[in-house]
Amino acid sequence: MCVHVHLATGLPAGVLTWVEQQPAHTLVYADATLASGGRLTAAGRAAVNAALAAATGQTLDTATPCQLRLAS
Repeated sequence: MCVHVHLATGLPAGVLTWVEQQPAHTLVYADATLASGGRLTAAGRAAVNAALAAATGQTLDTATPCQLRLAS
């Protein structure tokens, strides 16, 4: 199963990460404050890894990234 990380705004108050498992992939929503310049900061990566590990037992280092598919 592959993992997508999306930077999000509007997560519920106090929620920095949200993991949603779907049949084909896992989505991780990370609060945009955990990123700089469109990339996770060290603290953001740690938060995503903790959430991902709690939900799936994987981290960004062990999970397979999903391939980006562009709409035609």
